[in-house]
Amino acid sequence: MKRICSITTILFSLVLLFSCSPEKSKTKQPTFSWDNATVYFVYVDRFVNGSTENDVNYGRIVDYGTDYKNTATFHGGDLIGLTQKLREGYFTDLGINAIWVTGVYEQIHGWVGGGSKNDFPHYAYHGYYPMDFTMIDKNYGTIEEFRTFVDLAHEQGIRIIMDVGLNHPGYNTLLDAVQYNFGGVKLNEAEAAEHIDKLYEGKDLPHYKIYGYLRHFDFENDSVWDNWWGYDWIRTADEVDKDVLTESIFGLPDFKTEKTEAVKLPPLLKNKWAMEGDDFQPWVNPSAVKYRKDMDLAPTDYVIKWISAWVEEFGIDGFRCDVVENIEMFRWKQLNEECNAALATYRKNNPEKAASKWTDGVWMTGDIWDSGIEYRPDCADAGYASIVNFTFPKDGNLNSIGEVWQEYADYLNTRDDWNTLTYLNYTYKRDVDINNMIDNGTTLLLSPGAIQIFYGDEVARPVGAGFQTSDPAQGYRGDMIWGENQDVLVHWQKLGKFRNNHLSVGAGKQIDLGDNTYARTYEKDGITDKVVVKLTNEAISTVNVAGIFKDETKVRNAYTGEEKFVKAGTVEFSANNKVILVEGVDN
Repeated sequence: MKRICSITTILFSLVLLFSCSPEKSKTKQPTFSWDNATVYFVYVDRFVNGSTENDVNYGRIVDYGTDYKNTATFHGGDLIGLTQKLREGYFTDLGINAIWVTGVYEQIHGWVGGGSKNDFPHYAYHGYYPMDFTMIDKNYGTIEEFRTFVDLAHEQGIRIIMDVGLNHPGYNTLLDAVQYNFGGVKLNEAEAAEHIDKLYEGKDLPHYKIYGYLRHFDFENDSVWDNWWGYDWIRTADEVDKDVLTESIFGLPDFKTEKTEAVKLPPLLKNKWAMEGDDFQPWVNPSAVKYRKDMDLAPTDYVIKWISAWVEEFGIDGFRCDVVENIEMFRWKQLNEECNAALATYRKNNPEKAASKWTDGVWMTGDIWDSGIEYRPDCADAGYASIVNFTFPKDGNLNSIGEVWQEYADYLNTRDDWNTLTYLNYTYKRDVDINNMIDNGTTLLLSPGAIQIFYGDEVARPVGAGFQTSDPAQGYRGDMIWGENQDVLVHWQKLGKFRNNHLSVGAGKQIDLGDNTYARTYEKDGITDKVVVKLTNEAISTVNVAGIFKDETKVRNAYTGEEKFVKAGTVEFSANNKVILVEGVDN
């Protein structure tokens, strides 16, 4: 069975690395702007296994015997592994200035049916099926390990973004039903953890309603569900799917987000916390403790309090919000306001921390399917800085990308109230030729506006075994690969650092200088920055820099390190991977 690489297997090389490398956080950090953000989107479970001691928890099974069956089990990636990569400088070497981690909240313990055929067990390794927003999932690590990760990232000038969803908790699973006594399930824990495959025969219903294992639940007797979320919190079968706001997404339980009447804690959490006691304190968010009681709030008011506690405790910098359109906008605005208040509390309580010296507020982006870069006033009013851009070209065409860059710069960087988050690959979309990740990297990393790298883009990570299942998107979320495709990685590192060093790349205006040559200029808040980018098939090329860099100015090709003086408005540099990156040299 293929598993995430463990840190212990590369310990010797790390010892050598630390013996000759200084702490990456000691270097001077570039000026940050969300408009120039390079966001690294990482599935914690699929990145690096820093400690095998946290691999198996809550009665979960991690090995069902084949890579196919294990495509959606927990693979061992954790916060210790992420922190190790921070210490190595992996992210700073790539020019990353924000890391987006999938939800680290405690997830449902059991599996649900995988794909349209229930041909594999699907666990919540991805962080999208939360059960307890006040605790960290043991498979990811402890609260103190999360604190170490966030603090170190902040010391390196890297913001931390968390996934957040207000729409739903995780599914009802057999294992959770047995552990917390709901649903009338008559199995023991070991039986509930085993995958029960196949579908009901002859049922003309969506696949997620005819998984074979659902026969073990008693859906006719309402009383056996009293220990789950309760109908004060989630909609009944008759209440869902009336419109987009009441949609049960792939059969997930749907929170009553519009509800403003006060309710008590859900029975599931009340019973869970009573069962756990003090032994579970290493996984409880300290700032959430005050919210683990009946507070006579509406359901979403509780959830927002629990989420804001992560900002108050750790100084979380932003959120990627799931299924934006499925939630009332007033709830997103409430989340933004409460989390900004929590961030102010964090900075007041932790004046010695690196993030307390920053002044930017909580940043929010989110998904609206097939959105482009267009301004959305309702989202902006709710506190969103952008919506994820699905429309960026994925063909790596260097001859036409300049027009796209021009459109983005003209639309986004002439305003202060909106930006974008552009990607090549995503958690459920993969339209890029993985064999063309050098040119694709050029188009993305030099694009105006904020951009997102999906973990492994920088090394041309291929699809995993999950692509062969009845849910091909599982293949997009395979294990990170290490030590492969180093030529691609080096290219992404050069462009990533160039971008991070120059606000003008993402946040600046673009001037078309002709011959696939583009200037970027930035002047704001006392900061001036300018660069010139040329895309060319020539091995050595003359670059027009007239009007950007004066004659006799010393400039550098940031890709190769060559330095030349500008003469007659031009400079000649060698091109590597079809790109020349011209920046000024400080005298």
